This record gives sequence, structure tokens and C-alpha cells, in this order.
Amino acid sequence: MGRRKETTEYLKECIADAIIKLMRKQPLEKITVQEITDAAGVGRVTYFRYFTSKTEVLAYKLGLLWQNWEKKHPFPKEEGAYEQALWFFSFCYSIRTTLKLLYKNEQQNALLQAYLSLTAPVLEEDDMGSRGKYLRSYMSYGMLGVVTEWANDKFQESPENLAAYCTQ
Repeated sequence: MGRRKETTEYLKECIADAIIKLMRKQPLEKITVQEITDAAGVGRVTYFRYFTSKTEVLAYKLGLLWQNWEKKHPFPKEEGAYEQALWFFSFCYSIRTTLKLLYKNEQQNALLQAYLSLTAPVLEEDDMGSRGKYLRSYMSYGMLGVVTEWANDKFQESPENLAAYCTQ
């Protein structure tokens, strides 16, 4: 059973890596599923088994990047708002090349999908009920807005400055 999960995650990661690679050469709207599957070395059935859209693939890729970041830089759960914001903005800064690519291709929805899915477990752990649902949306849409402005400014501000702006 564990081997099947590892294989599934590997195939999904291959698809996600392939779409990013292709986006470096051409706009997302011109990339076909066949091109993605050829670049990933998988069949079309595999693509559609795991994903319903290119945006979903990109959101998955962001989730992988987030998980890899968190392994090396644990989320400062016990710290204050500034430290938590700094953690988030430092993560975004570390993937700014990918974020620039997503914004260039107008894939903000992939960012939003990723933020919503990644913040859900954090808020659900606190058993916040309806409040957690609204707080998660508030945080995700707000962070998307900040990152969008930051991307528009070509990531000129430091993560420290953004964390200070958002928590003071």
C-alpha cells in the first residue's frame, strides 16, 4: 500500500515539474495535456486520474514546494504574528521565480487554491468551526493580495519589511 502512494506522488510530481518546465518556454494557455504528459513521461490517463486542470497541477506543485520548505524551516507555531508572517514571506521569496512564472501566466487561482488547502489543516486543528472557515478565507485571500502586490513590484521589498507591514 505504501509503495502505491509513493508511486502516485512521484507521478504527480513528474507532471507538476513538466508543466513548470514547459511554462518557461511558452504560455500556459498554449501548452497541451499531451505536451505535459510527454514531458512527464506519463500517459494522458495518468494525468486525468490525478488532475482536472492545469491550475490544479500548479496548486499541487506549490503545495510540494511548501512542504519541502516546511521540512527545512518548521512553521513557528508558538511564535507571534511577525515571525509567522516572516516565515510565509520568506517561503514566497524563496520560490519567487516560480511565482513570477505563475503571475506571468495569470495563474493566481493556483496560488489561492494552494493557500486555502495549506492553511485548512492549521485552522482545523484548533477546532474553530465556522470561524475557522472564514478566518482561513480571510487569511488566504489577504495573503494572495499581498503577494500579488509584491510580485507586481518584482519582489523588491524584503520578507522582513512585508512581515512588518502586515503585522504592525
